[in-house]
Amino acid sequence: MAKIIKNPEIYQPDKKDIEIIKILEEEGRIPILKLAKRVKLSHETVRYRLNKLIKKGVIEKFIVRINKKKLGYNIYAVIMIATWNYTKEEWQEFLDYLMKKENIVSVEKITGSYDLKIAIWARDPEELDTISHSIKTRFSKIINNWQSFIFTRQYKWKELPF
Repeated sequence: MAKIIKNPEIYQPDKKDIEIIKILEEEGRIPILKLAKRVKLSHETVRYRLNKLIKKGVIEKFIVRINKKKLGYNIYAVIMIATWNYTKEEWQEFLDYLMKKENIVSVEKITGSYDLKIAIWARDPEELDTISHSIKTRFSKIINNWQSFIFTRQYKWKELPF
């Protein structure tokens, strides 16, 4: 019989940890006393569990979820980019540019027909066009294919798959 070797880097949360995480996902500012009451544990136990989840790297940070439309950002677009024929330096310059560019909120390396996925928040179509044009023209040598998607409605967003 084969021996199963567990990865020590992976933390296995129990049911109470998962319950705590799910509540925090919805209400990140919930007071510990209220959280403890909801999960039916003492506040000391909840504080201990939270510290353990942070120490183990399960909870990286507590963040604010912002309604971008309230700030005037009405267009959310994802651009899939296929690249070709570039040097290591050109690739790094491209990544550095994307990482520093305002309005770009996500840059991800992907597999499949495209190499990179970038996500952009823009105030209006003109701003999106300006951003897209600046990327396309500056890096036309290494961009082989470009596919844009504008999202009109989000039905679901979760941090966790469970």
